[in-house]
Amino acid sequence: MPIRVGMKTRYDRMLYNLNNLTDQMRKLQNQIASGIKFEKPSDNPIDLVRSLDYRRAISEIDRYQVSIREGKSYLRTMEGAYQGLEDIVIRAKQLAIQAGNDTMSPENRQTIAKEVNNLLEEALALANTRHGGRYVFGGNRPSGYEGDQKPFELVKENLGEDDTLERVVYHGGEEDLKYTYAPDGEIIIGRNGNEAIMQSGIFDALISLKRTLENNNMADPNKEIEEIKVQIDRLDKVLYHITNERAELGTRVDHLELKENLYLDLKDTIQENLSETQDADLLEVATRLRAKETAYQAALAASSKVMQLSLVNYLS
Repeated sequence: MPIRVGMKTRYDRMLYNLNNLTDQMRKLQNQIASGIKFEKPSDNPIDLVRSLDYRRAISEIDRYQVSIREGKSYLRTMEGAYQGLEDIVIRAKQLAIQAGNDTMSPENRQTIAKEVNNLLEEALALANTRHGGRYVFGGNRPSGYEGDQKPFELVKENLGEDDTLERVVYHGGEEDLKYTYAPDGEIIIGRNGNEAIMQSGIFDALISLKRTLENNNMADPNKEIEEIKVQIDRLDKVLYHITNERAELGTRVDHLELKENLYLDLKDTIQENLSETQDADLLEVATRLRAKETAYQAALAASSKVMQLSLVNYLS
């Protein structure tokens, strides 16, 4: 005796098949829309874990690339300050050589002294250069100064009889400011002003040169010329110090640029791996979707025929 299949069972099976095909088409359509071949962990746990690791690695690289760009910008600002200080020292040396001429009059030397004073003020301003609100020569104290205080301050002490003693005082941090640019890498971006600027002797040299010119030793012109020569030698040492500082800075910039390029190459490699892991083959997915749509239409047509059967067909 043949086994008869009930109508409810047939309807349930038809609905199951149609719903299953609908769900498969939805997944394929989502793959085409998103370009990703899985939408939840159960679809492909291994590839999903790999893609998450790749995404995490890319996120870390992006973060370090931002740090590198900020570090380079910080160092470029410092490099500009060093360039300005070099120009000041060179100009001061030119003025000192000019003032050391025997034919210079007292008035000429006073004029040169005023220009040297202007150079001193410019040097002080450059030493207090800021990047994004932080003093580049403030060391590990790039900010946090109260009132009008800055890392470098010109202090004037009245000695009486129109005589004033000038000196520059450093209030910044005594250690360099370091910046993280890699999981295990740090680089100096903020120099402590005591080593970078004060130890160069730039302020003492400019102040001494200005004072020598202002005093204008008429009683012993030869002694004055000798003092000017001493200041010229001091300026040469200042320039040597600043040039070395700038060269070391250039090395740090080159290192960051090298690391930046390495990160770019690494990021490209990881993105390729991520693409291979998660990106759907759109041509393949489209072909599979077309096949599922055809199967769905066939199932729908077969279901409609079954739905048209009456109870009489099952009584014979």
